[in-house]
Amino acid sequence: MSIAAPPRPAGDPTTGREAALDRFDQLVALDADIPDDTSTRLFEPDEDAAITLVMWHGFTNAPSQFAAVGEKLSELGYRVLVPRMPRHGLPDVLNRGLAELTQHELVDHVNTCIDIAAGLGDQVWLFGLSAGGTLAAWAAATRAEVTRVVLAAPLVAPKGFPMPAVRLCVKYPRIVPRFYMWWDPRVKANLGHSPYAYPGFPLPGVMPYLHLSEAMFDRSVVVGHRLARAVLVTNPNDIAVRQDAARAFGSTVFAGSSDYYGEAKIDPALKWAHDFVDPWSTNAGTTEQVVVIVEAGLGVGDPSAGGLLVPPLVTEQP
Repeated sequence: MSIAAPPRPAGDPTTGREAALDRFDQLVALDADIPDDTSTRLFEPDEDAAITLVMWHGFTNAPSQFAAVGEKLSELGYRVLVPRMPRHGLPDVLNRGLAELTQHELVDHVNTCIDIAAGLGDQVWLFGLSAGGTLAAWAAATRAEVTRVVLAAPLVAPKGFPMPAVRLCVKYPRIVPRFYMWWDPRVKANLGHSPYAYPGFPLPGVMPYLHLSEAMFDRSVVVGHRLARAVLVTNPNDIAVRQDAARAFGSTVFAGSSDYYGEAKIDPALKWAHDFVDPWSTNAGTTEQVVVIVEAGLGVGDPSAGGLLVPPLVTEQP
């Protein structure tokens, strides 16, 4: 049961800083009615930063999730773009807009972000969490400007969903019920985490992300260029996504097309949750801990992230 690839319009990468910032301003203009904390952010150390790192937040969350991390990484010399994913970050966290999200919106969004990043620095690197990991994977597979990617707990299959069921729902989206799912049905809207994250979502809202991952899994979409580095980071205490599916996805899509493909898991003793990067989560790392994990994944920092990753990631291909 093959999955057809969504339309893939060609990218239009910017060729200089001025053009890139013009395109960035157009992206930010989409946030006119979005609170500052949940709008697209750009953190710059200076105009000469060689690396532009695009960081995609998780499903139902917002750029606020990576604001502190992006600021810290910019202090270390990276230019960091934290885009707001389509239909996320709205002031009404109980909205049902995700029910209308499409894979076309996601593909266009990814292209826009990479088009901007291409004009800002010499290299484009990516980090994505959960659904953001799916977008990072799509960008790494389809845009030659990307050279390194880190997928943290990518959304390939929700916990408890058999892969055939995932594929069936992607293949026939009309069978997906349109009911609203609370992240925690015991407390519903009173989730007690980030004030900017949605406490639930309409079930169809997750399908466009799964369509992208299934198209890559199915090899309807293949990595079109050689990557210097691709890394999967898993979390043993994650109860939101299937880690076996993430492992199969990472190795199937990226192992054969990367100079280095690696996998490391977050130390289970930390007991971090799925949203381990979120500063409002009670089971998350500190900003400094998330930063060293990002750098370890990208191959420019301590391979063990100060002991947070087991086993450590190597920086060079053996």
